Amino acid sequence: MAAHLAPKFDYRPLGDDYGNFRLLELQSAIDRRDLLRCTIQHASIDTSAYCALSYVWGDQKADSSEMEITYKRPKRRLFESKKHYQEGAVVYRKEIGSSLARALRYMRQPHACVVTWVDAFCIDQESKDERASQVKLMTKIYSSAQVVHAWLGPEYNEDPAVNTLAFDYIDLIWTLAKRIKGSEKLASENDWLQACFTIAQTPAEDLQQRKNAVHQVWASFSAQLLQAVISHAQAGQIYNTLDSLSQVNYFSRMWILQETGRAKRVVFHYGERQASHQQLLLALGVTRAYNGSFAKDQLRMLGSKFDSRFLSCVIARLTCSKALGLHEVLKLAFFDRSTHSATDPRDLVYALLGLATNPQAIRVSYELSLDEVYIATARFLFGQGFTDSLITFRPYARSNEFLSPEFPSWAYDWSRRGLPSFARFKAAKDTRPRLSFVRHTGTVHNIAMSLKGTWIGRVSAVNDHKFSALASAAGLSLEVIQSGRLQGGARPLTIDEKRILGDLLARVHSTVQWLSGDVEKLMSQTALPLGNFWCWWVWWTLSIWSLAKGNTNEVAELLLREAPPRVSSNKDVMRLVGARDVAGLMDLQSWSNLLFTSSTAAAPGRQLTAFGIDIVESLFRSAWGTRPFVLDTGFLAGAAEVVQVRDEVVIFHGVKAPLVVRRAGNGAHKIVGPAHVCGAMQGQLMSDTSSVDTYTLI
Repeated sequence: MAAHLAPKFDYRPLGDDYGNFRLLELQSAIDRRDLLRCTIQHASIDTSAYCALSYVWGDQKADSSEMEITYKRPKRRLFESKKHYQEGAVVYRKEIGSSLARALRYMRQPHACVVTWVDAFCIDQESKDERASQVKLMTKIYSSAQVVHAWLGPEYNEDPAVNTLAFDYIDLIWTLAKRIKGSEKLASENDWLQACFTIAQTPAEDLQQRKNAVHQVWASFSAQLLQAVISHAQAGQIYNTLDSLSQVNYFSRMWILQETGRAKRVVFHYGERQASHQQLLLALGVTRAYNGSFAKDQLRMLGSKFDSRFLSCVIARLTCSKALGLHEVLKLAFFDRSTHSATDPRDLVYALLGLATNPQAIRVSYELSLDEVYIATARFLFGQGFTDSLITFRPYARSNEFLSPEFPSWAYDWSRRGLPSFARFKAAKDTRPRLSFVRHTGTVHNIAMSLKGTWIGRVSAVNDHKFSALASAAGLSLEVIQSGRLQGGARPLTIDEKRILGDLLARVHSTVQWLSGDVEKLMSQTALPLGNFWCWWVWWTLSIWSLAKGNTNEVAELLLREAPPRVSSNKDVMRLVGARDVAGLMDLQSWSNLLFTSSTAAAPGRQLTAFGIDIVESLFRSAWGTRPFVLDTGFLAGAAEVVQVRDEVVIFHGVKAPLVVRRAGNGAHKIVGPAHVCGAMQGQLMSDTSSVDTYTLI
């Protein structure tokens, strides 16, 4: 067969038959450093035996490699004229990124060819039509592969020592698991995935308390395995290496959900080391639970940055096994707090389609703009009665450069994941969403949402001080402010900060006397930046109190808005936050007794307890990203910092939290964001006699 070296890589059309795709045949080589050579040929999924590669594209220019590609022409079809068919093959030389090159070098066998599917070669990435048609085939491509090889690294600029060692500990944890289970088969696939998820999601001390039948089956095993790892002589090193492995870039990719979720079998590779998906996911699940078994100050001292996005692989496999519809898949993705990335932001939706039984419910086309893809997805979910995306809270999200300024305020931006924390409320009580989509001229997309709701007030006063401004003035870092997490060790308060805090407290307690020793006890803790927290806390509490007009119940509700039940149901906590006056709120002696252990001969000095950390973080998280305000109907509330006087607050039917809306002209409103309105979050303001209006949202 004749072949010639071509200057430009030129794809041949795949044809219209369903299941047509390309396969890459990787040529053998004894020396890993040898030039990569492969053959690309057309094939049919139903009649092909192959494996598939899942990997991170990474930087395509840094440390790139050259690859020689022979493109075989497809066989001439019956009745196809020889006049229009050319025999032979074309040989190309192509630069490929280091991540793909390394993966292929390690997949390559010394004496046999490897037939695999690799998206970078097997799809014409320059053809929008082919990309769209092949995306529709992804489910079949990955589910039909004999095995999916998931390449974790190393990357070209990465020291592989730590992550290579992690695979030793993956083997160790697997051995411990088999020892605990004895000679029994460890589990069916679904039970095993559920076990991984249970172990990873449940603190060690809570494992035995689970009521779910599957959880009960695995509770004893989980607790024993976790204890075996914690008590191992190399426990600290096990934790550190797997902590590092959890942070590899691979787990940040959106497409891995489909690639690992639909696979019959997944093998994870890191250099020459490998592990099955059961082995690796269990080890990372145990490490996450191990993370939860530490006191939080210990974790901070370890410098843990454990990344839980590996759990998405577990969730994806469980999702595929349950045969869920697309609306259920999108809902699960919405509530998953993991943030995944894609080179093309349209793929943040398209990559989810293959997890569902009806992926065709949303049209796949790379000719559509990002606005159009996200609007279509929003309309699909609203059509299924799902309105939680309207109450997404994302106070410090960066603006999306890919969306137009006219992107509707009711459509969900999948590239800027927010927190679904408002979804636990029931402000609309048992009402159902009454919405439709109407033509609205004057906007780029000429479409608006018509939604019925109950007006509960107009913003009459906002506090001069936003959360971010007060936190910054208190000396908290930008990272802490934007994340809402009190991370990083404490530092001594400066003389000026102590003076400011003293002045603030003097406004509350005119006779307050600060002893330097008392200040140091409250401020000098390694677990949290408590000194800066107290500066912020006094400011924040005073700002809320200035609007509350003595309504202590509303103050307590707003201060504990995000507190978990173990905090919000504690009598001592409620006694403090529900104090009759601001002086009671600032009773630092009572706060000290609540947050710290008692000093004993065996443990001199007072230490911040784990429950104390929960309290402090709950107070901070409840205020995160918000600005207190008052409605002209008398309600105290909090919403995103951009809230303004004359904004309106509406409880829309079927929406779990009130929404702040702003007039946009021509009888329409734009959604500003969700609000916490004290005394309204459990449906107290909704009744059969509540007035109902129709709002046009753009």
